[in-house]
Amino acid sequence: MSNIYLEVGNKIRFYRKINKFTQEELGEILDIDQSYLGRIERGEINITLETLTKIAEALHIKPFKLLEYSEKDSDIKKNEVLNKIDFSLSTLNVLELTNLHSILEEIMNFKNLKS
Repeated sequence: MSNIYLEVGNKIRFYRKINKFTQEELGEILDIDQSYLGRIERGEINITLETLTKIAEALHIKPFKLLEYSEKDSDIKKNEVLNKIDFSLSTLNVLELTNLHSILEEIMNFKNLKS
């Protein structure tokens, strides 16, 4: 069985990065220390439902999104890959993203033609 605190922490980190917050920025919004937030993200501490709700609100998501859990290895691996892609894309400008999107559409169209 997986550590639920680590799963929740990974989701917090994922949504924090989507919102382009550093740990320090999110910590300031939540009025908690950056090191405490780091411990939450690493699953080292048990957080209250109140803290979980505050984090979810700061990340503009429903609290249940932080509690969704999948034991399927394929889902976990898929989320890991999506996290890596998201992080890689975050450094690109709008033109680069637009060009990459066009390339991906072409690849998907080609894949669909072969199916």
